[in-house]
Amino acid sequence: MCKKMKKVMIHIIRLLSLTFLMLTASCEHETLLVENPERETVSEEKVQIEIFTRVNSYRLPATRGLEDEETVGKTPWVFVFKGAGGNARLIEVVQAFEMVKKRYVLLTKQADDSKYQLLILANPQVEFYYGDAVNGYEFNMEKLLGKMKPGVVTLSEVCENLLTEPLATPALAVMPFNYSGATIPMSYLLEVDRVDNTTQIANADGSPLLLVRSIAKMTVTNKAVNFELKGITAVVNVPRQGQLHNWGNSIMDNTSNLTEYRADAGYSAPLITPETVNDWQHTENSPVYLYESGMQNNTYLILQGTYEGKDYYYKMALIGNGKHMLDILRNHAYAFTINTVNGPGYDTVADAKASKASNVDIDYNILIDDSNTYEVVANNDYYLGVSNSVFIAYTDENKDHEAFEFITDCKTDFPEAKTIRDNENMLAGGVFGLKKPVDGLIPIVNQETTDPRKTAVEVYVSNWLKWYEDTQYYQGVRRDNAYITLKLGNLVKSVHIRQRDALPAGGTTLKYMPTGNTNVAVHEMNYYCLSAFVEKGSDNPPAWIKLRPSTGAARDDTESITVDDGKIYIEVLPNVASAPRTGIIYLVTIRDPDGSVGSHVTQRIKVSVTQLGKSIS
Repeated sequence: MCKKMKKVMIHIIRLLSLTFLMLTASCEHETLLVENPERETVSEEKVQIEIFTRVNSYRLPATRGLEDEETVGKTPWVFVFKGAGGNARLIEVVQAFEMVKKRYVLLTKQADDSKYQLLILANPQVEFYYGDAVNGYEFNMEKLLGKMKPGVVTLSEVCENLLTEPLATPALAVMPFNYSGATIPMSYLLEVDRVDNTTQIANADGSPLLLVRSIAKMTVTNKAVNFELKGITAVVNVPRQGQLHNWGNSIMDNTSNLTEYRADAGYSAPLITPETVNDWQHTENSPVYLYESGMQNNTYLILQGTYEGKDYYYKMALIGNGKHMLDILRNHAYAFTINTVNGPGYDTVADAKASKASNVDIDYNILIDDSNTYEVVANNDYYLGVSNSVFIAYTDENKDHEAFEFITDCKTDFPEAKTIRDNENMLAGGVFGLKKPVDGLIPIVNQETTDPRKTAVEVYVSNWLKWYEDTQYYQGVRRDNAYITLKLGNLVKSVHIRQRDALPAGGTTLKYMPTGNTNVAVHEMNYYCLSAFVEKGSDNPPAWIKLRPSTGAARDDTESITVDDGKIYIEVLPNVASAPRTGIIYLVTIRDPDGSVGSHVTQRIKVSVTQLGKSIS
């Protein structure tokens, strides 16, 4: 009997133990599902959306910098604006939450009667500033809504005024985000048609959004055999603050809000000491981080080094390879390489600061990472990007043009799938064609480097290519567009090549806007535009090209523009000289503003304008 009872008790204990384990597992599972108690249930007015994001890589040059340079926080903020463009009005601010190692945000459902702009801000600082460098506010819901009234404030106003914490003047032994554990503020703006269960905070193909850092990165490498780099002593005329998100192409005006990075008040030590590898000195693992800075700020470096056995200070302005001043842009990396030094610098920092820049005495080149301006397709192994997916030449000549650049970090030497091809055979012989690279192959990255390859593509364009577009018909048969297509492994990218007549000497206005026009003689092109800028060239930039909105008063800044109505007018002034002149304009457009979410992907257009000279009678 005792043995029988003992067996029964053992059986009961096993059952109780199993029940306890099941209950425990159930409780653990429930804890994960309701990690934030406030989100235990989702009301009918709300929708829970997963956020797919990662940081937009600098990609080039390959510098280490912060360990947390790539970190995207798990609880970004999402600002919801109703409407299109910069005039969209704020309707909701929500902080995302983490659940089972994923990011989610709980947004109020919104009907498909409007466009909606989702501004995503990751890694905010402890405080934000709004429109000044004086008053800081804790980055929380109450303070944010206290400064930004829903239904009143617009997207452009928020982007203009929502600022980072200001640096001291001078900033001693401190640079933005150069301390252990620091994470860099990042942002992204996504347009959607509605907010409901079909909305995804991701790219149209489901891939993560590429967040953009609010800062730029700068490194210096010395390869000169007659010079030893001792360090970066100071970085002068740098902005104290930056915008958390930049709406449009303009850079925040910081001319009255500048500071200086230096190690101490007396410049007794370098701000950054380089490492030495193979007789070269470099600061790749200790980069300078700085907020966007327009060329008018005259930002420059003070370098210390040894030339012919004596220590000197050199003032190095931020001048590009084209010998013009540089704007310092967010999420760009600037790598200065000193090749040789041609003479002595100055004995003191004060003398170096008072002098003209030593760029003439220092032979150097600069590599600028502008990979975030490329239209990129990628897989898990490599990427392929083009600088623009449309090229339009206004020309009467049959000639070669640099239509676009492409960039890749692919190291796999595919036997077949690394081609650059035109579709001339689908048009007519001699209409257009690929000229360079001559072999029609995509160059692969060397196995011994981490730097990607940039390659320019030249295309032959005839003055009758304008008749070969899919809006044109010949004997009832629809014609094809001209394309250059890149294929690298399983990645494919195509660039549309177009042509129009050269512009008259008397001047004209090109209208890039939604239009049904198909007449190639009319200066209207059917694109929904977001922004544009005139490329800096020999005229730095050409003063005869003016970017205008479709309505409103005349603007002083005609070199760049951001619009809300999809319309950008390019005014070309009369040419009083006998020689023709050329200029380049870049536009950012949306492929189909009235289409599905997937068609809201932006594309860049490169416009090469040739204006005829004034005829001499």
